Amino acid sequence: KQWYQRRVRGRVKRTHFMMTEDEHSNLPQILEKLHSILITTPQILSVSIIDSPNPLTAESQHLAISRKAFKRLGLFASEEFNKKLKEDDLDIVKLDKLSRVLAILNPDDSKFWNHRKRQFLKHPTSSLLKSELDLSATSLKLKPKSAEPFNHCRWLLGKNPNAITEQEMTSQLTMCETAAEAYAHNYYAWTYRLWLLNNFPQFISLNEELECSRKWLETHISQFSAMNYRFQLLRLIVENPPSEEISKNYDIKEERCRVFTSEVSLVSELVMFYPETESLWCYLKLLVMFCDHQTIDYVKHCKKKFSGLEKLDNRFALRFKETIIAANFF
Repeated sequence: KQWYQRRVRGRVKRTHFMMTEDEHSNLPQILEKLHSILITTPQILSVSIIDSPNPLTAESQHLAISRKAFKRLGLFASEEFNKKLKEDDLDIVKLDKLSRVLAILNPDDSKFWNHRKRQFLKHPTSSLLKSELDLSATSLKLKPKSAEPFNHCRWLLGKNPNAITEQEMTSQLTMCETAAEAYAHNYYAWTYRLWLLNNFPQFISLNEELECSRKWLETHISQFSAMNYRFQLLRLIVENPPSEEISKNYDIKEERCRVFTSEVSLVSELVMFYPETESLWCYLKLLVMFCDHQTIDYVKHCKKKFSGLEKLDNRFALRFKETIIAANFF
């Protein structure tokens, strides 16, 4: 007998199932086939769990795993990995194979990723770096809110900052966007994207990111992680002006007023359309509290915009009014 866990009404329930000898004997072959697919198709576009008699189906960079095989293969691969890890004479090839498969089946377990980190340090080549980044992206196709693949990418790029190219940076940004689209409120995707922005600014255009985040904000109004990312973008744009503007007596206070005035206008309009969305109110509060209150033009603009919001009568509007009154903003 073997068992797997599933959460039922807040409690973990153990569900037992029998595995015949034939089914158990087929698991090594299924594992080999899955590993072969991951090797021959490093950039998989989607990974799905389906109800199918076939354990694995791969076509045109799309991978499907049957629900039955997924549960049993994950348990089998994890047990084999732990068993091999305890042996005195480590079978590195077998461990690498198992850890690659488990990165797809169970990406939340840091043990498999740590093994891959140790092996990467022995042979830190550019081709291996690319392979590890592709594996991390593939693991997020099935579980887009898993933290460990993002941590693995952060560790790899942190160890090899000079190895990243503009093409690879584009792939990393696409990976973040895909994960954020697949799972709402994906904190790990947006924090990793912000880490890329802070550590590799030479590959990322702030203005392009600002426009991209604006489009995202307009279609994902409840995702505060994306709003926080946009807020950090605004701060970077204000605090890191182009060199030609510095030579023209760049005034950071005036630039801050211009940038945040435009942002307050955008968010205020969204609040009018979606008054029951708490994340928009929180973002608006963040914008108000950050900007320099001594900027008269900014205060006048906020007063004008907030006069329209006073017509709204809900708990978020009341909390917002209490906040700006308590902060003596006006």
